[in-house]
Amino acid sequence: MIRSASIAALLGFSAMTSCLVAAPAFIEETSQDRWMYTFNATPGTRAQAATFSPLPDFDGVDDRWGFFLFAFDTASVIPAGLPANAYRITRATVTATVGADDAFEYDPTYDSWNTLATPTTPAAAPDADAGRPIELHGAGFRGPWTAANFTETSPYGSDIPGTRNAYPLGFTPAGQARDISNNIRQQFESLPWAVGQTDEVSPGDLVPLETPFQFEIDPAHPGVSSYLANSLASGKVWFSLTSLHPAVQQAGEFVSWITRDDAIHQLFGGLAPTLEIEVTLNVPLTLQRNGSNLIIGWPTFAGFTHTLVASPDLSADSWLPVTSQAATTNGTATHTVAITPGKRFFRIEYTPTP
Repeated sequence: MIRSASIAALLGFSAMTSCLVAAPAFIEETSQDRWMYTFNATPGTRAQAATFSPLPDFDGVDDRWGFFLFAFDTASVIPAGLPANAYRITRATVTATVGADDAFEYDPTYDSWNTLATPTTPAAAPDADAGRPIELHGAGFRGPWTAANFTETSPYGSDIPGTRNAYPLGFTPAGQARDISNNIRQQFESLPWAVGQTDEVSPGDLVPLETPFQFEIDPAHPGVSSYLANSLASGKVWFSLTSLHPAVQQAGEFVSWITRDDAIHQLFGGLAPTLEIEVTLNVPLTLQRNGSNLIIGWPTFAGFTHTLVASPDLSADSWLPVTSQAATTNGTATHTVAITPGKRFFRIEYTPTP
């Protein structure tokens, strides 16, 4: 359920108030996912996507060479089309599932870029713990490609470092967007949006097949809330999973992730990436007095049921429905109530129509 309201007073008889935080929306699988790797001959249909790096021995391609790119369509659970500043994200969690048995060691902590530098780099430093972390970032696009027109089967692009059509997107501490594909050679921290965590393995242990990893995104991370808000406004949000596990020809550490095209997932579900996101919409209600009545208006969204609720005192258990209707088109709705002495509080709640 997504709740929204705004503040306004009406001659001491009635009042509007801001709403509570929305209940989490859950999306059980990706709408687009692919292994972003130059030699992937079947983009968009592979059962697994591997994340790895050519470092430290080969530097002719991106540091984060193979990565997992995926998107969630959000318009069916969160109304799209509002201004980006109408979306306030309070929590977001991505879950992804490991697709290979005992292929890498669990590292739940971020590793600085200099722990992955080549031995000839003056700033190189030892890694204090075993393994390499799995990092979650957004996704950026270049050339003719955008978040709106890129798909799981779009061209990979050039393998020259920094030129791929899609890349893992990060932000500087000031919130400026940047490609973090080559943060090792360019010597800057990638500042991941989240580092993968699991309760099923101890740090340093090998990770079994079908281990779920959770990526709890901090909305206060520079640039992230704006990225997510703009994505929700468009109805689709893209993410990238990357890691810097070393890989060599037919060997090394290939950290594999299960995609929505995996046969077991297609039969039983529960293995492809998921998204749980909690959002409050800033959707203003309008007020118009007509004699002794108050006309309340609000926007409607196709596929969502809108319910106007009222409370005399804002207590959690005092909200009661006034009117409810399923919308088949985007538009506006109104409801007329009698003006009564004292205060009444109203808010609008949106739920996906079954």
